[in-house]
Amino acid sequence: MVGEIVFHLGDCKTGTTSIQRTLALGSVVSPHRSLIYPTQANHIPLASSLHRSQEAKFAEKRFADLARKLKKSDADTAIISAEAFEFVDPRALKKMIDSHLSPWKGRMRFISYVRPHADRLVSAFAERTKQGGHIGDMDALFDRFLEKKFLHFAPRFHSWRETFGEAYTLRPMVRSMLREGDVVTDFLDFVFEGQEFSFDPVPLANESLTLSDLAALRKIHEVLRQETDSNLAVRKARHTFGWNMAILLSALPRPKVADKPKLHADLARRVVETYREDAAIIDRDFFGLDAASGPMSQALVAAPARAAATPQPIAPEAYFDAAALRMLQGSGEMFARVIQYDPETMTKGMRPQALRGSGGKKAGKGKKGNRKSAEKPLPSPVAQLARRLPEGLRRKLSPLRRHQS
Repeated sequence: MVGEIVFHLGDCKTGTTSIQRTLALGSVVSPHRSLIYPTQANHIPLASSLHRSQEAKFAEKRFADLARKLKKSDADTAIISAEAFEFVDPRALKKMIDSHLSPWKGRMRFISYVRPHADRLVSAFAERTKQGGHIGDMDALFDRFLEKKFLHFAPRFHSWRETFGEAYTLRPMVRSMLREGDVVTDFLDFVFEGQEFSFDPVPLANESLTLSDLAALRKIHEVLRQETDSNLAVRKARHTFGWNMAILLSALPRPKVADKPKLHADLARRVVETYREDAAIIDRDFFGLDAASGPMSQALVAAPARAAATPQPIAPEAYFDAAALRMLQGSGEMFARVIQYDPETMTKGMRPQALRGSGGKKAGKGKKGNRKSAEKPLPSPVAQLARRLPEGLRRKLSPLRRHQS
């Protein structure tokens, strides 16, 4: 079985996608240790089973499956990575570890990265806008986060350290404090504990979008919400659309003049006043620095100087003429039509081809593993209809479905 387990816990918007793509590529090599990354992309389903009520029924099976994979491997280190651990109660993870991963007791390490408060607000605004989860301005999101204490980081990170003790590490997502100014290199330095390693860099992943990009996605999401149901499968499809469309857009050439989201001056002042104490606590308790030199406090102090003088426009009409808005409206209605027809297939189909399978991928000793396609043929029209019928009628249709197949 594997020698040790490293849990990469996020946070969101701290380079997690770049780390996960590097691990999935299987190119990480060290003469001192071998790795296994037992998933095709990330371990978000594993983490989601600990914080989403509709996923909780899968928790035992997912952790049991993970344990079996780790017992079959002779790699020195296994890496479990999911930014969704940010939303997990560490005690819930410890419970699953005690139940399924007890053979590695004392041989686990945990790491989180924290993005400074102002930067996290801006990045969260862009992220939630592109996924259709937020339709207001940045001030509205600030108020929403304040009510939920979402950006009060210190209590959450203290909880992780209280649960896992010295095995837990928090790192600042501040370029000047990362090894070689790169979060992937910094993370692998943690994994290998300073030992030699190398890896093939991947293209920058999940880059921030421009204001006009976000305005276009906002328009399409408005149409999707109007034209589709609100059940879980449809919401997941809408989320997948926004996430993957953003990746496609970020890879395309940008206009020479393309503004990105920023705080405005008044909001920046509110952010500084609200989170000054939280930043100082993190600097003191996790980085051993005072507010005068700590990365969280210094980033907060610098936020107003980078802010726009006035709020940036967010309405699609501010960026597109009537013809472009008409095209966005029609595109949204077409996406809504196909999502509504079969949200599960759309969710799968919008992903990159390499991520459509259900199987995991191992990255042992820095070599690429073979991966067989896990795609299944689309069900017949009768089968698709049958899935929407009551159980009794489905039984009656069974002979016809077999004939159609």
